[in-house]
Amino acid sequence: MKKWSLALLLPVVFWSTTASAAVVTTYSSEAAWMTAVGIFITEPFSGVLQPSTGVVTSTGSIQADHWHDRVTRSGGESPSFFYQFGPLLGAGGTWDTAPALEGQALGITINLTGGGTQFVDQIGPIAGFFGWTSDAPFDSFTIQAGNHEGVAETFDLDNLRMSLNTTPLDPTPTATPEPATLALVATALASVPFIRRRFSSGA
Repeated sequence: MKKWSLALLLPVVFWSTTASAAVVTTYSSEAAWMTAVGIFITEPFSGVLQPSTGVVTSTGSIQADHWHDRVTRSGGESPSFFYQFGPLLGAGGTWDTAPALEGQALGITINLTGGGTQFVDQIGPIAGFFGWTSDAPFDSFTIQAGNHEGVAETFDLDNLRMSLNTTPLDPTPTATPEPATLALVATALASVPFIRRRFSSGA
């Protein structure tokens, strides 16, 4: 197969492999985020975590009615938050990246239901609300070190708000977009001989 034939197929294959990525919208206004999501719960970090809030962390804890944690460049410290009773479609909270001076900033990634991840954004310096929504449900979000100078970032998080996925999950999910992918690639391959003849006859 000639190089130009492969070049014709690349956009089709690329489109099929990126079609499943989540579309994420970010918000700096808490009111706008609340309007966008509609239904959400709030974790106020008042003494103990609510039964619905889950967190995996190596150093974080509740301090003075907020969550206090840190992330490191090595990735050894990177907390993840999740809702105990199902997937989410959004999250947000009041962030402060300066309890111990500004550091590397924070990189937030969502872990999609069914597999895969999607980077949300890098935040910091910040002392206020930041939130996001996703058009695909996610099981948790992970906070990692950003790319600013330094080796770590200490941060506080208050009033974590989580938007619930109110769409029932299909108990027998189908593998999408694989059927569409195969059809697109098959169509492209079938058309290659005709395209080659046309180019050859014009030469």
